[in-house]
Amino acid sequence: MKKLLCFAVFAFGMSVQAQNIDSVIEKNVAIKTAQANEDLTLSEKIKVVNDQVDNGRITKDQAYQIITKFSNEQPVYVQDYPAEDVVAVVEEVEEVDAADENYDYDWGKETSPFDFAMGVQMDTVVKYGTKTTPYLAFGVGNVATDGAFANSEFGYMRSNYFEWGVAARTPFSKTNNKWGIRYGLGFKYNGLATTQNQEFALAGNQTVTAPSAKELRKNYAYFRNTYVTIPISLDFTTTSKVYNEANRRFTTKEGINFGIGGYVGYNINSKQFIRYENADGYKVSEQQKGDWNVNDFQYGLTAYAGKDHFKVVLKYDLSPVFSNNVVDQNYWSIGLQLGL
Repeated sequence: MKKLLCFAVFAFGMSVQAQNIDSVIEKNVAIKTAQANEDLTLSEKIKVVNDQVDNGRITKDQAYQIITKFSNEQPVYVQDYPAEDVVAVVEEVEEVDAADENYDYDWGKETSPFDFAMGVQMDTVVKYGTKTTPYLAFGVGNVATDGAFANSEFGYMRSNYFEWGVAARTPFSKTNNKWGIRYGLGFKYNGLATTQNQEFALAGNQTVTAPSAKELRKNYAYFRNTYVTIPISLDFTTTSKVYNEANRRFTTKEGINFGIGGYVGYNINSKQFIRYENADGYKVSEQQKGDWNVNDFQYGLTAYAGKDHFKVVLKYDLSPVFSNNVVDQNYWSIGLQLGL
């Protein structure tokens, strides 16, 4: 019963609206004359209606309803025209289509829940733009000593990294999402864990590891550098959008994603963390903050592969961790990156 009542109210509203438009046409001599003139094309009638809007005699909403009424009253059938007029009809239709193509539709044009039900015109052309997402990355890291990745003096599983930030992707084409550029801003924490009860120490202008005078907990000290980083990469993805006719919405089909690029960073903090038990049996944790002869600037190469929101990331610093050491130690990392 409620459904029937709602339908009756809706039908009554539509009927009243149609009567109001008929009343507007009846009172406007120019529009009434154009409606009655069968020699005028639809485009010419629309021009008359637009002129009345410009003159302030009708509103844009009334004009839209009048044009809709004219369109329903005057369908174009090419077969009803003489052969010599067919070209003119086709040219007129092509002009309208060209105007539609230049119209910049915006997604989400429905202004109320009723627009969807009433069939408001939507742009079904898939378009791509800049997409920005936060991200988290974490994994293991270590150093390559003079280019050698094996036999590091630091623990492979205890040395790790963590990174978070915001990344944006801009495709090279608004109609093709495959190739683009990915860039962002983040904070990265590179960690190194010593082995065999050693800790970091300064030897002149160099940073080295040396046996600790304390019994370190789990026999290691932890050294961490914090960087502000700017990554930039050439990015490829098979992720695409399609228009779903059933619900009149764009849906995303996630595909594979990979890229290669680089990054630059600036060191904002360097700390050593040591934990031990003192002579009185108390557990002590120390944070030793200082310069530690760490390079202020960091730069390197990166590569990744996976899905848009889940990928494996490799990074390698072309700049050594410490600025004055005789032997270069370049930080590398491998981990997972999650796009939120």
